[in-house]
Amino acid sequence: MSTSAGTVDSTGTGAPPAAGAPGDIPCEPARGAEHRDTRERLIETISAHGPITARQLAERFGLTSAAVRRHLAALEADGVIAEHEIIVAHRGRGRPSKAFVLSQSAHEALPGGYDELAVLALQEISALGGDEAVARLADRRVEDWEREVARRTAEREAAGEHVSLARKLELLAELLTERGYATTVRPLNVPLPAAGARSGTGTRTLVTAQLCHGHCPVLDVAADHPELCEAETRIIARIIGAPVQRLATLAQGAHVCTTHIPLTEGRTP
Repeated sequence: MSTSAGTVDSTGTGAPPAAGAPGDIPCEPARGAEHRDTRERLIETISAHGPITARQLAERFGLTSAAVRRHLAALEADGVIAEHEIIVAHRGRGRPSKAFVLSQSAHEALPGGYDELAVLALQEISALGGDEAVARLADRRVEDWEREVARRTAEREAAGEHVSLARKLELLAELLTERGYATTVRPLNVPLPAAGARSGTGTRTLVTAQLCHGHCPVLDVAADHPELCEAETRIIARIIGAPVQRLATLAQGAHVCTTHIPLTEGRTP
């Protein structure tokens, strides 16, 4: 006879296992959770009250200065905070008082209203200039992709590298990852029967790839304005020099944006 999941022990009695029984895996979430909570509270306090010193933070949190400094050292190593010297009048000899503020990268990572502003701006552009105006803006946003891939291709060819179409696709993926798209290239080779060949003979291989974006830096805007996705598809086609096809987008609810890329078609050995 079965019982509800998670209540049956190894003897089938349905009783929970005794605490400390052999084979139990100790679970210690509290310590890690406490560390994360202190870290987040420190970030919030430094954001709101910085520049602020370790002594001032210790007083606020009821911690020792040594404990606060350990957290601050970790936050500084992670690039979340930065040192800021406070000029104190009549301080006398000794080092200036060292305080902390949020780093520029941390400010950029905090929630902002840019997506909402961008959506409002596109709505105004659409109202004033129609869909064509939005499409022109979308094209302009990505037009430097082609120039940048061409530049990187030229650099590698000047260094003696043969840049194939597949390699150019890799250069595009590297560029898009730098732009926040978390892009990968997934090769996909499809065996096909040769035209007019009998079964089992004369096969050929369709060499393709999928360009996949695991993140979309304009996701909230693209959900309301598919023109952004369409502009990306057009510029990718120009870079590759062949028609490409968007199979899925994050803006439409998929877990990844996927573009089908034709590369070459050749015979298998």
